[in-house]
Amino acid sequence: MTARLTPLVLSALTVGAWGLVLGVLSGRAELVVVVLPLLFGLLRIGGTGASRGWSLARVLSAPRVFEGERVTVTVTVSAGHRVPLLELFEPLPPTLRLVSGHNRGLFTLRPGRSVEWRYEVECVRRGRVNLGTVHARLWDRAGLEAAETSVRLPGQLSVYPRPLPLRRLPGPRRMQAFVGNYVAPSLGEGLEPGDIRAFVPGDRVRHVNWRASLRFGQLFVTQYHQERNADVVLMLDTLAEAGAAPDTTLDASIRAAAALATGYLARKDRVGLLEYCGPFRWVRPSSGRAHHERLFEALLRADVMFSYVTQEVALVPRRVLPPQALVVAISPLIDPRFEKALVDLAGRGFDLVVLSPSPIVLARRATRPSARADLACRLWALERRARADALERLGITIVDWDPAEPLEAALSGSSASRRRGAVR
Repeated sequence: MTARLTPLVLSALTVGAWGLVLGVLSGRAELVVVVLPLLFGLLRIGGTGASRGWSLARVLSAPRVFEGERVTVTVTVSAGHRVPLLELFEPLPPTLRLVSGHNRGLFTLRPGRSVEWRYEVECVRRGRVNLGTVHARLWDRAGLEAAETSVRLPGQLSVYPRPLPLRRLPGPRRMQAFVGNYVAPSLGEGLEPGDIRAFVPGDRVRHVNWRASLRFGQLFVTQYHQERNADVVLMLDTLAEAGAAPDTTLDASIRAAAALATGYLARKDRVGLLEYCGPFRWVRPSSGRAHHERLFEALLRADVMFSYVTQEVALVPRRVLPPQALVVAISPLIDPRFEKALVDLAGRGFDLVVLSPSPIVLARRATRPSARADLACRLWALERRARADALERLGITIVDWDPAEPLEAALSGSSASRRRGAVR
């Protein structure tokens, strides 16, 4: 704890010095008598010192929240002896916004008493937020001395990306061998009727189609389509981003990835995550609630790694993507290296869907409106359309998405384009 004299000491010394000088020059003893108690009080300051007889404790209303939710921060101040005046200040990171209360407080504590200091913040952007340091300033009773210190308190807050509501998802063309919600073309155990054939020894009685059997005079059984799941890999482009935080193309891509992961896991699919950047980072496909949290933790770490050195990103390794998997690539299609990886995946026969959040809308929102900016955005839109057409001619489904619009509206039109791609 660092103690220092306040500007009030200089004012008191100035008044005392002028009183002594005027008392000596004028021969008025009452002036000296008036300023002597003030000078004696200043001399006692050096012996009092600033003591640390108080403690702090922080409690968060929720350690894990989603974007846009609010968290109440409660700081408890306890004192072992009398604290004349304690000033506390907690700086907030840019990902948090103060909505109620104050992150600066002044307290006077009696011995053995405690007081609670509360304020509410809104989580603006996803990530791990560390509320670690509280700056404190302790004033003495006269206000002539102040001691400053910083107290580190544990208070880590995990802000997960806000999942967008989805009811329709791009359906996979190939199924896996595990039970799921998709109706497979193969026949077996299931709920969806597929065909009717004659009864053979070994068939179950509950599969007998009594209406057809009574009509033709012999036993017939109903065959059902198997219900299978799919392997879905979310391929996230973290090579570049456009826009200003918290509304960048990467933020929109991560929210879309969170929504897709939640939707596919609800359908009993196995979902994996691939972060396409300099060093590949991926989460192997799996299912379950624990895997859902594992995916969201990986989305917290996703970020664009800036470097002056151009990174030579290799193609996606074969061990990362399971065979017959649906690959949902989420990219603003800014970096040509990602497009090269998409062409390679399409050539290897993967079922590929590209969800492209438009960077033009977010970039215009972050710049001042002008005729030059409008012309640049129009040229940029023509260039993106030409590159998207080149990918669609290779059989890759491109879903253009305006982040200001609902994601489900953009995905609803992907089924027709996927059918046309399958026909080609």
